[in-house]
Amino acid sequence: MSQLSLPKMTVLALVVAAWAALAVCLALSDNPWTSEAWFAIPALNLLSRGTMGTTVLASQGTWLTGIERHTYWIMPLHPLVQALWYKLVGFSLFRQRLLSIFFGGAALVSWFAIVRRLSGTYAAALVTVLIVGFEGGFLNGAANGRMDMMAAALGAAGLAAFLQLRERAPRASLLVSHSLVAAAVLTHPCGALFVAPLSIIMWYSAPGRPLAREFAIAALPWLVGVLLWGAYIAQAPADFRSQFFGNVSGFAGEYLKRDRLSGIRAPWRALWWELKLRYLLPFGFGSLQTKADWAGAVWLSLCAAAVLTALCSKKLRGQTSVRILAASGIAIFLIMALFEGLKFPHYLVYSLPFAGALAAVAGTSLWRDPAHNYTRVGLCAALLAMAVPQAIEAARHFVRNPLRAEFVPLAGWIQTRLGTQEHLIGPAELGYVLGFNDSISDDVRMGFYTGLRPRFIVTSYWYRDWVDASAGREPDVHRHIQALLNGDYSLVLARGEYRVYEQKSR
Repeated sequence: MSQLSLPKMTVLALVVAAWAALAVCLALSDNPWTSEAWFAIPALNLLSRGTMGTTVLASQGTWLTGIERHTYWIMPLHPLVQALWYKLVGFSLFRQRLLSIFFGGAALVSWFAIVRRLSGTYAAALVTVLIVGFEGGFLNGAANGRMDMMAAALGAAGLAAFLQLRERAPRASLLVSHSLVAAAVLTHPCGALFVAPLSIIMWYSAPGRPLAREFAIAALPWLVGVLLWGAYIAQAPADFRSQFFGNVSGFAGEYLKRDRLSGIRAPWRALWWELKLRYLLPFGFGSLQTKADWAGAVWLSLCAAAVLTALCSKKLRGQTSVRILAASGIAIFLIMALFEGLKFPHYLVYSLPFAGALAAVAGTSLWRDPAHNYTRVGLCAALLAMAVPQAIEAARHFVRNPLRAEFVPLAGWIQTRLGTQEHLIGPAELGYVLGFNDSISDDVRMGFYTGLRPRFIVTSYWYRDWVDASAGREPDVHRHIQALLNGDYSLVLARGEYRVYEQKSR
Protein backbone atom coordinates (compact mmCIF):
# COMPACT_ATOMS: atom_id res chain seq x y z
CA MET A 1 0.00 0.00 0.00
CA SER A 2 1.28 3.44 -0.93
CA GLN A 3 2.56 5.89 1.65
CA LEU A 4 0.30 8.72 2.75
CA SER A 5 0.74 12.00 0.95
CA LEU A 6 1.57 15.12 2.96
CA PRO A 7 -1.97 16.60 2.67
CA LYS A 8 -3.54 13.34 3.90
CA MET A 9 -1.09 13.10 6.79
CA THR A 10 -1.85 16.72 7.67
CA VAL A 11 -5.60 16.06 7.78
CA LEU A 12 -5.09 13.02 10.00
CA ALA A 13 -2.79 15.00 12.31
CA LEU A 14 -5.34 17.82 12.59
CA VAL A 15 -8.15 15.40 13.45
CA VAL A 16 -6.05 13.68 16.13
CA ALA A 17 -4.95 17.07 17.48
CA ALA A 18 -8.57 18.23 17.76
CA TRP A 19 -9.43 14.99 19.54
CA ALA A 20 -6.47 15.41 21.90
CA ALA A 21 -7.57 18.96 22.73
CA LEU A 22 -11.01 17.71 23.79
CA ALA A 23 -9.45 14.89 25.81
CA VAL A 24 -7.22 17.41 27.61
CA CYS A 25 -10.29 19.54 28.38
CA LEU A 26 -11.97 16.53 30.00
CA ALA A 27 -8.79 15.58 31.87
CA LEU A 28 -8.58 19.09 33.33
CA SER A 29 -12.23 19.27 34.40
CA ASP A 30 -13.50 15.83 35.39
CA ASN A 31 -13.66 14.71 39.02
CA PRO A 32 -11.14 11.96 39.83
CA TRP A 33 -12.35 8.39 39.96
CA THR A 34 -11.62 6.32 43.03
CA SER A 35 -10.09 3.64 40.82
CA GLU A 36 -7.74 6.20 39.27
CA ALA A 37 -6.25 6.75 42.71
CA TRP A 38 -6.15 3.01 43.47
CA PHE A 39 -4.16 2.37 40.30
CA ALA A 40 -1.77 5.30 40.76
CA ILE A 41 -0.67 4.38 44.29
CA PRO A 42 1.27 1.16 43.43
CA ALA A 43 3.40 3.13 40.98
CA LEU A 44 4.02 5.89 43.51
CA ASN A 45 4.93 3.36 46.18
CA LEU A 46 7.29 1.62 43.77
CA LEU A 47 9.14 4.90 43.33
CA SER A 48 9.17 5.91 47.01
CA ARG A 49 9.19 2.58 48.89
CA GLY A 50 10.34 -0.01 46.39
CA THR A 51 7.15 -2.12 46.63
CA MET A 52 3.94 -2.06 44.59
CA GLY A 53 1.53 -1.99 47.52
CA THR A 54 -1.80 -0.13 47.50
CA THR A 55 -1.40 1.30 50.97
CA VAL A 56 -4.59 3.39 50.96
CA LEU A 57 -6.96 0.38 50.98
CA ALA A 58 -7.99 -1.29 54.23
CA SER A 59 -7.48 -5.04 53.83
CA GLN A 60 -8.63 -6.41 57.20
CA GLY A 61 -11.60 -8.72 56.85
CA THR A 62 -11.57 -8.53 53.04
CA TRP A 63 -10.20 -10.37 50.04
CA LEU A 64 -7.41 -7.76 49.71
CA THR A 65 -4.95 -9.77 51.80
CA GLY A 66 -1.45 -8.31 51.58
CA ILE A 67 -2.51 -5.34 49.43
CA GLU A 68 -0.25 -3.03 51.44
CA ARG A 69 2.79 -5.05 50.21
CA HIS A 70 1.81 -6.37 46.77
CA THR A 71 -0.91 -5.30 44.35
CA TYR A 72 -2.18 -8.49 42.73
CA TRP A 73 -5.81 -7.67 42.01
CA ILE A 74 -4.77 -5.77 38.88
CA MET A 75 -2.25 -6.66 36.20
CA PRO A 76 1.30 -5.35 36.75
CA LEU A 77 2.28 -3.57 33.53
CA HIS A 78 0.25 -0.39 34.00
CA PRO A 79 1.81 0.46 37.41
CA LEU A 80 5.27 -0.19 35.96
CA VAL A 81 4.65 2.13 33.00
CA GLN A 82 3.17 4.74 35.34
CA ALA A 83 6.23 4.59 37.59
CA LEU A 84 8.50 5.30 34.61
CA TRP A 85 6.18 8.09 33.47
CA TYR A 86 6.13 9.77 36.89
CA LYS A 87 9.89 9.42 37.12
CA LEU A 88 10.16 11.41 33.90
CA VAL A 89 7.41 14.03 34.27
CA GLY A 90 6.41 14.02 37.94
CA PHE A 91 3.03 13.13 39.41
CA SER A 92 -0.36 14.85 39.45
CA LEU A 93 -3.88 13.92 38.46
CA PHE A 94 -3.45 15.63 35.09
CA ARG A 95 -0.09 13.98 34.42
CA GLN A 96 -1.62 10.61 35.21
CA ARG A 97 -4.41 11.31 32.74
CA LEU A 98 -1.98 12.65 30.17
CA LEU A 99 -0.47 9.17 29.95
CA SER A 100 -3.92 7.80 29.02
CA ILE A 101 -4.37 10.54 26.43
CA PHE A 102 -1.08 9.49 24.85
CA PHE A 103 -2.33 5.89 24.61
CA GLY A 104 -5.69 7.10 23.31
CA GLY A 105 -3.90 8.83 20.45
CA ALA A 106 -1.90 5.66 19.83
CA ALA A 107 -5.14 3.68 19.70
CA LEU A 108 -6.64 6.05 17.11
CA VAL A 109 -3.54 5.89 14.91
CA SER A 110 -3.58 2.10 15.21
CA TRP A 111 -7.22 1.94 14.16
CA PHE A 112 -6.45 4.22 11.23
CA ALA A 113 -3.75 1.75 10.14
CA ILE A 114 -6.02 -1.27 10.71
CA VAL A 115 -8.89 0.05 8.59
CA ARG A 116 -6.63 1.43 5.89
CA ARG A 117 -4.94 -1.96 5.55
CA LEU A 118 -8.19 -3.92 5.61
CA SER A 119 -10.25 -1.64 3.34
CA GLY A 120 -7.48 -0.19 1.21
CA THR A 121 -8.96 3.31 1.47
CA TYR A 122 -7.79 6.41 3.29
CA ALA A 123 -11.37 7.70 3.60
CA ALA A 124 -12.62 4.70 5.58
CA ALA A 125 -9.62 4.93 7.91
CA LEU A 126 -10.10 8.64 8.55
CA VAL A 127 -13.85 8.25 9.14
CA THR A 128 -13.04 5.51 11.65
CA VAL A 129 -10.92 7.98 13.62
CA LEU A 130 -13.79 10.50 13.56
CA ILE A 131 -16.46 8.00 14.58
CA VAL A 132 -14.44 6.24 17.28
CA GLY A 133 -12.35 9.10 18.61
CA PHE A 134 -15.18 11.58 19.15
CA GLU A 135 -17.49 9.06 20.81
CA GLY A 136 -18.07 10.23 24.38
CA GLY A 137 -16.99 7.01 26.10
CA PHE A 138 -13.73 6.86 24.16
CA LEU A 139 -12.99 10.50 24.97
CA ASN A 140 -13.70 9.90 28.65
CA GLY A 141 -11.61 6.75 28.64
CA ALA A 142 -8.64 8.67 27.26
CA ALA A 143 -9.12 11.44 29.84
CA ASN A 144 -9.14 8.95 32.72
CA GLY A 145 -6.09 7.62 34.53
CA ARG A 146 -7.22 4.00 34.56
CA MET A 147 -5.40 1.34 32.55
CA ASP A 148 -8.18 0.64 30.01
CA MET A 149 -6.93 2.98 27.30
CA MET A 150 -3.41 1.63 27.56
CA ALA A 151 -4.66 -1.94 27.17
CA ALA A 152 -6.96 -0.97 24.27
CA ALA A 153 -4.10 0.86 22.54
CA LEU A 154 -1.68 -2.05 22.90
CA GLY A 155 -4.28 -4.49 21.58
CA ALA A 156 -5.11 -2.30 18.58
CA ALA A 157 -1.40 -1.75 17.93
CA GLY A 158 -0.96 -5.53 17.85
CA LEU A 159 -3.60 -5.86 15.12
CA ALA A 160 -2.10 -2.96 13.17
CA ALA A 161 1.43 -4.37 13.46
CA PHE A 162 0.37 -7.73 12.06
CA LEU A 163 -1.41 -6.12 9.12
CA GLN A 164 1.50 -3.79 8.38
CA LEU A 165 4.23 -6.44 8.57
CA ARG A 166 2.55 -9.63 7.35
CA GLU A 167 3.61 -9.29 3.69
CA ARG A 168 7.22 -8.13 3.94
CA ALA A 169 8.15 -9.75 7.30
CA PRO A 170 5.65 -12.51 8.22
CA ARG A 171 7.64 -13.87 11.18
CA ALA A 172 8.23 -10.41 12.59
CA SER A 173 4.51 -9.70 12.20
CA LEU A 174 3.72 -12.66 14.46
CA LEU A 175 6.31 -11.76 17.06
CA VAL A 176 5.47 -8.07 17.24
CA SER A 177 1.69 -8.46 17.15
CA HIS A 178 1.57 -11.15 19.82
CA SER A 179 4.05 -9.22 21.97
CA LEU A 180 1.74 -6.20 21.91
CA VAL A 181 -1.40 -8.22 22.62
CA ALA A 182 0.37 -10.07 25.45
CA ALA A 183 1.37 -6.66 26.84
CA ALA A 184 -2.30 -5.62 26.61
CA VAL A 185 -3.26 -8.64 28.74
CA LEU A 186 -0.56 -7.78 31.29
CA THR A 187 -2.14 -4.32 31.43
CA HIS A 188 -5.74 -5.48 31.90
CA PRO A 189 -7.42 -8.89 31.51
CA CYS A 190 -9.69 -7.36 28.85
CA GLY A 191 -6.60 -7.19 26.67
CA ALA A 192 -7.27 -10.88 26.04
CA LEU A 193 -10.22 -9.78 23.91
CA PHE A 194 -7.75 -8.92 21.13
CA VAL A 195 -6.69 -12.55 20.82
CA ALA A 196 -9.93 -13.23 18.93
CA PRO A 197 -9.56 -10.54 16.22
CA LEU A 198 -5.85 -11.26 15.86
CA SER A 199 -6.65 -14.95 15.31
CA ILE A 200 -9.35 -14.04 12.80
CA ILE A 201 -7.01 -11.75 10.87
CA MET A 202 -4.30 -14.41 10.88
CA TRP A 203 -6.75 -16.98 9.53
CA TYR A 204 -7.91 -14.72 6.70
CA SER A 205 -4.29 -13.93 5.89
CA ALA A 206 -3.28 -17.57 5.43
CA PRO A 207 -6.20 -20.01 5.63
CA GLY A 208 -5.21 -23.65 5.84
CA ARG A 209 -1.51 -22.88 6.16
CA PRO A 210 0.59 -25.15 8.46
CA LEU A 211 0.77 -23.43 11.83
CA ALA A 212 3.49 -25.27 13.81
CA ARG A 213 6.29 -22.75 13.20
CA GLU A 214 3.92 -19.79 13.39
CA PHE A 215 2.52 -21.09 16.67
CA ALA A 216 6.00 -21.32 18.19
CA ILE A 217 6.84 -17.74 17.20
CA ALA A 218 3.48 -16.43 18.46
CA ALA A 219 3.78 -18.33 21.75
CA LEU A 220 7.18 -16.86 22.65
CA PRO A 221 6.00 -13.45 23.96
CA TRP A 222 3.20 -15.13 25.91
CA LEU A 223 5.71 -17.44 27.57
CA VAL A 224 7.95 -14.49 28.48
CA GLY A 225 4.96 -12.60 29.88
CA VAL A 226 3.84 -15.55 31.99
CA LEU A 227 7.36 -16.03 33.39
CA LEU A 228 7.71 -12.36 34.33
CA TRP A 229 4.25 -12.21 35.91
CA GLY A 230 4.94 -15.51 37.64
CA ALA A 231 8.11 -14.10 39.19
CA TYR A 232 6.07 -11.29 40.75
CA ILE A 233 3.34 -13.70 41.90
CA ALA A 234 5.97 -15.95 43.50
CA GLN A 235 6.75 -13.19 46.03
CA ALA A 236 3.42 -13.89 47.82
CA PRO A 237 1.33 -16.64 46.16
CA ALA A 238 -1.30 -16.72 48.91
CA ASP A 239 -1.89 -12.98 48.61
CA PHE A 240 -2.18 -13.36 44.84
CA ARG A 241 -4.87 -16.04 45.17
CA SER A 242 -6.85 -13.96 47.63
CA GLN A 243 -6.68 -10.71 45.66
CA PHE A 244 -6.84 -11.90 42.05
CA PHE A 245 -9.69 -14.34 42.48
CA GLY A 246 -11.42 -12.07 44.98
CA ASN A 247 -11.58 -9.50 42.21
CA VAL A 248 -13.82 -11.84 40.21
CA SER A 249 -16.52 -10.18 42.27
CA GLY A 250 -14.51 -7.20 43.46
CA PHE A 251 -15.88 -4.09 45.12
CA ALA A 252 -18.47 -3.58 42.41
CA GLY A 253 -19.76 -7.13 42.75
CA GLU A 254 -20.35 -6.50 46.44
CA TYR A 255 -23.02 -3.89 45.66
CA LEU A 256 -24.14 -4.87 42.15
CA LYS A 257 -25.06 -8.40 43.27
CA ARG A 258 -23.34 -9.96 40.27
CA ASP A 259 -19.76 -10.90 39.45
CA ARG A 260 -17.60 -11.05 36.35
CA LEU A 261 -18.59 -14.65 35.58
CA SER A 262 -22.35 -14.23 36.08
CA GLY A 263 -22.88 -14.55 32.34
CA ILE A 264 -21.65 -18.15 32.24
CA ARG A 265 -24.34 -19.20 34.72
CA ALA A 266 -27.14 -17.48 32.75
CA PRO A 267 -25.96 -16.90 29.15
CA TRP A 268 -29.26 -15.72 27.64
CA ARG A 269 -29.80 -13.21 30.41
CA ALA A 270 -26.16 -12.16 30.01
CA LEU A 271 -26.75 -11.26 26.35
CA TRP A 272 -29.69 -9.04 27.30
CA TRP A 273 -27.74 -7.44 30.15
CA GLU A 274 -24.82 -6.82 27.80
CA LEU A 275 -27.07 -4.96 25.40
CA LYS A 276 -29.04 -3.11 28.07
CA LEU A 277 -26.47 -2.32 30.78
CA ARG A 278 -23.36 -1.77 28.67
CA TYR A 279 -24.88 -0.12 25.60
CA LEU A 280 -28.47 1.16 25.85
CA LEU A 281 -28.39 2.75 29.32
CA PRO A 282 -24.92 4.35 29.08
CA PHE A 283 -25.87 5.80 25.69
CA GLY A 284 -28.87 7.60 27.13
CA PHE A 285 -31.74 5.26 26.24
CA GLY A 286 -32.75 4.96 29.90
CA SER A 287 -34.07 8.52 30.08
CA LEU A 288 -33.35 10.70 27.00
CA GLN A 289 -33.78 13.75 29.24
CA THR A 290 -30.54 15.62 28.64
CA LYS A 291 -28.55 16.72 25.62
CA ALA A 292 -25.85 14.26 26.60
CA ASP A 293 -28.44 11.44 26.56
CA TRP A 294 -29.56 12.43 23.08
CA ALA A 295 -26.00 12.77 21.81
CA GLY A 296 -25.17 9.25 22.99
CA ALA A 297 -28.43 7.79 21.68
CA VAL A 298 -27.89 9.34 18.24
CA TRP A 299 -24.32 8.02 18.06
CA LEU A 300 -25.32 4.47 18.98
CA SER A 301 -28.37 4.47 16.70
CA LEU A 302 -26.44 5.67 13.65
CA CYS A 303 -23.55 3.30 14.35
CA ALA A 304 -25.95 0.37 14.75
CA ALA A 305 -27.74 1.33 11.51
CA ALA A 306 -24.43 1.38 9.62
CA VAL A 307 -23.38 -1.97 11.10
CA LEU A 308 -26.71 -3.56 10.14
CA THR A 309 -26.36 -2.14 6.64
CA ALA A 310 -22.95 -3.78 6.32
CA LEU A 311 -24.25 -7.11 7.60
CA CYS A 312 -27.40 -7.14 5.48
CA SER A 313 -25.85 -5.97 2.21
CA LYS A 314 -24.64 -8.88 0.12
CA LYS A 315 -22.20 -6.63 -1.68
CA LEU A 316 -20.68 -5.31 1.56
CA ARG A 317 -20.56 -8.77 3.13
CA GLY A 318 -18.41 -9.85 0.24
CA GLN A 319 -15.62 -7.50 1.31
CA THR A 320 -12.88 -9.10 3.40
CA SER A 321 -12.65 -6.03 5.62
CA VAL A 322 -16.36 -6.29 6.50
CA ARG A 323 -16.12 -10.00 7.26
CA ILE A 324 -13.06 -9.55 9.50
CA LEU A 325 -14.49 -6.58 11.41
CA ALA A 326 -17.92 -8.19 11.77
CA ALA A 327 -16.53 -11.52 12.98
CA SER A 328 -14.18 -9.74 15.40
CA GLY A 329 -16.92 -7.48 16.75
CA ILE A 330 -19.36 -10.34 17.26
CA ALA A 331 -16.68 -12.44 18.98
CA ILE A 332 -15.82 -9.63 21.38
CA PHE A 333 -19.49 -8.88 22.10
CA LEU A 334 -20.11 -12.53 23.03
CA ILE A 335 -16.94 -12.83 25.12
CA MET A 336 -17.76 -9.68 27.07
CA ALA A 337 -21.36 -10.78 27.54
CA LEU A 338 -20.35 -14.12 29.04
CA PHE A 339 -17.14 -13.28 30.88
CA GLU A 340 -17.57 -9.69 32.09
CA GLY A 341 -20.72 -9.80 34.19
CA LEU A 342 -20.17 -6.46 35.94
CA LYS A 343 -21.07 -4.69 32.65
CA PHE A 344 -18.84 -1.68 33.17
CA PRO A 345 -19.41 0.83 30.33
CA HIS A 346 -15.77 2.00 30.48
CA TYR A 347 -14.83 -1.36 28.92
CA LEU A 348 -16.48 -0.20 25.69
CA VAL A 349 -13.10 1.16 24.56
CA TYR A 350 -12.30 -2.48 23.71
CA SER A 351 -15.43 -3.26 21.67
CA LEU A 352 -16.86 -0.08 20.15
CA PRO A 353 -13.91 0.61 17.81
CA PHE A 354 -14.80 -2.56 15.89
CA ALA A 355 -18.36 -1.31 15.41
CA GLY A 356 -17.12 2.16 14.52
CA ALA A 357 -14.68 0.77 11.98
CA LEU A 358 -17.38 -1.39 10.41
CA ALA A 359 -19.68 1.64 10.23
CA ALA A 360 -16.92 3.65 8.55
CA VAL A 361 -16.27 0.94 5.95
CA ALA A 362 -20.00 0.65 5.19
CA GLY A 363 -20.42 4.42 4.94
CA THR A 364 -17.49 4.99 2.61
CA SER A 365 -18.62 2.09 0.42
CA LEU A 366 -22.04 3.73 0.08
CA TRP A 367 -20.32 7.03 -0.67
CA ARG A 368 -18.42 5.54 -3.61
CA ASP A 369 -21.55 3.92 -5.02
CA PRO A 370 -24.52 6.04 -3.84
CA ALA A 371 -28.00 4.60 -4.27
CA HIS A 372 -29.37 8.03 -5.19
CA ASN A 373 -28.32 11.66 -5.21
CA TYR A 374 -29.13 12.28 -1.56
CA THR A 375 -27.09 9.39 -0.18
CA ARG A 376 -23.92 11.42 0.21
CA VAL A 377 -25.79 14.28 1.88
CA GLY A 378 -27.24 11.79 4.37
CA LEU A 379 -23.84 10.24 5.04
CA CYS A 380 -22.29 13.64 5.76
CA ALA A 381 -25.17 14.52 8.06
CA ALA A 382 -24.82 11.20 9.89
CA LEU A 383 -21.08 11.69 10.41
CA LEU A 384 -21.62 15.19 11.75
CA ALA A 385 -24.41 13.94 14.04
CA MET A 386 -22.08 11.30 15.46
CA ALA A 387 -19.06 13.54 16.05
CA VAL A 388 -20.20 17.10 16.70
CA PRO A 389 -22.68 16.62 19.62
CA GLN A 390 -20.13 14.49 21.47
CA ALA A 391 -17.49 17.19 21.02
CA ILE A 392 -19.94 19.85 22.23
CA GLU A 393 -20.70 17.80 25.37
CA ALA A 394 -16.99 17.55 26.13
CA ALA A 395 -16.67 21.34 25.78
CA ARG A 396 -19.67 21.88 28.06
CA HIS A 397 -18.14 19.59 30.66
CA PHE A 398 -14.98 21.68 30.54
CA VAL A 399 -17.00 24.83 31.15
CA ARG A 400 -18.90 23.25 34.08
CA ASN A 401 -15.59 21.94 35.46
CA PRO A 402 -16.79 19.77 38.37
CA LEU A 403 -13.17 19.18 39.37
CA ARG A 404 -12.75 22.88 40.14
CA ALA A 405 -16.30 23.48 41.34
CA GLU A 406 -16.81 20.40 43.53
CA PHE A 407 -13.83 18.21 44.29
CA VAL A 408 -10.98 20.68 44.85
CA PRO A 409 -12.97 22.96 47.23
CA LEU A 410 -14.16 19.96 49.25
CA ALA A 411 -10.68 18.44 49.56
CA GLY A 412 -9.24 21.87 50.33
CA TRP A 413 -11.82 22.38 53.10
CA ILE A 414 -10.72 19.11 54.69
CA GLN A 415 -7.04 19.93 54.21
CA THR A 416 -7.31 23.16 56.19
CA ARG A 417 -8.90 21.34 59.13
CA LEU A 418 -7.02 18.03 59.19
CA GLY A 419 -4.08 17.93 61.58
CA THR A 420 -0.71 16.62 60.46
CA GLN A 421 -1.07 13.47 62.59
CA GLU A 422 -4.79 12.93 61.97
CA HIS A 423 -6.41 10.30 59.74
CA LEU A 424 -9.62 10.18 57.79
CA ILE A 425 -11.77 7.51 56.20
CA GLY A 426 -12.80 8.31 52.66
CA PRO A 427 -12.38 7.60 48.94
CA ALA A 428 -8.78 7.30 47.79
CA GLU A 429 -9.05 10.17 45.30
CA LEU A 430 -8.82 12.65 48.19
CA GLY A 431 -5.11 11.89 48.05
CA TYR A 432 -4.78 13.98 44.89
CA VAL A 433 -5.12 17.03 47.17
CA LEU A 434 -4.22 15.68 50.62
CA GLY A 435 -1.33 13.54 49.42
CA PHE A 436 -1.10 9.78 49.08
CA ASN A 437 0.25 9.13 52.53
CA ASP A 438 -0.89 7.05 55.49
CA SER A 439 -3.46 9.65 56.58
CA ILE A 440 -6.19 8.28 54.26
CA SER A 441 -7.90 4.93 54.79
CA ASP A 442 -10.20 3.97 51.91
CA ASP A 443 -12.45 1.69 53.94
CA VAL A 444 -16.09 1.24 52.95
CA ARG A 445 -16.62 -0.70 56.21
CA MET A 446 -15.67 2.49 58.06
CA GLY A 447 -13.45 1.02 60.72
CA PHE A 448 -15.51 -2.12 61.48
CA TYR A 449 -12.37 -4.29 61.33
CA THR A 450 -9.65 -1.68 61.86
CA GLY A 451 -11.24 0.10 64.81
CA LEU A 452 -10.27 3.47 63.29
CA ARG A 453 -12.41 6.40 64.51
CA PRO A 454 -11.04 9.44 62.67
CA ARG A 455 -12.18 13.02 62.93
CA PHE A 456 -13.62 12.99 59.39
CA ILE A 457 -15.44 10.36 57.33
CA VAL A 458 -16.07 11.18 53.67
CA THR A 459 -18.54 9.26 51.51
CA SER A 460 -19.09 9.28 47.75
CA TYR A 461 -21.69 7.70 45.46
CA TRP A 462 -20.00 4.34 45.44
CA TYR A 463 -19.52 4.37 49.24
CA ARG A 464 -23.26 4.91 49.70
CA ASP A 465 -24.16 2.26 47.10
CA TRP A 466 -21.90 -0.22 48.90
CA VAL A 467 -23.39 0.64 52.31
CA ASP A 468 -26.96 0.22 51.00
CA ALA A 469 -26.13 -3.24 49.62
CA SER A 470 -24.34 -4.29 52.81
CA ALA A 471 -27.64 -4.46 54.70
CA GLY A 472 -28.31 -7.92 53.25
CA ARG A 473 -24.74 -9.08 52.67
CA GLU A 474 -22.94 -7.91 55.82
CA PRO A 475 -25.63 -6.85 58.32
CA ASP A 476 -23.22 -6.38 61.23
CA VAL A 477 -21.11 -4.00 59.15
CA HIS A 478 -24.24 -2.18 57.98
CA ARG A 479 -25.47 -1.66 61.56
CA HIS A 480 -22.03 -0.42 62.57
CA ILE A 481 -22.00 2.17 59.77
CA GLN A 482 -25.52 3.38 60.49
CA ALA A 483 -24.77 3.77 64.19
CA LEU A 484 -21.55 5.60 63.36
CA LEU A 485 -22.97 8.13 60.91
CA ASN A 486 -26.25 8.68 62.74
CA GLY A 487 -24.82 8.73 66.25
CA ASP A 488 -21.13 9.54 66.62
CA TYR A 489 -20.80 11.74 63.53
CA SER A 490 -22.74 14.61 62.02
CA LEU A 491 -22.90 15.83 58.41
CA VAL A 492 -20.89 19.04 58.11
CA LEU A 493 -20.41 19.49 54.35
CA ALA A 494 -22.02 18.28 51.11
CA ARG A 495 -20.62 19.14 47.71
CA GLY A 496 -21.36 17.29 44.49
CA GLU A 497 -21.30 13.56 45.16
CA TYR A 498 -19.33 13.91 48.39
CA ARG A 499 -20.56 14.06 52.00
CA VAL A 500 -18.26 14.95 54.89
CA TYR A 501 -19.04 13.77 58.42
CA GLU A 502 -17.21 15.05 61.49
CA GLN A 503 -16.93 13.31 64.85
CA LYS A 504 -19.28 15.06 67.25
CA SER A 505 -16.81 15.04 70.12
CA ARG A 506 -14.42 17.12 67.96
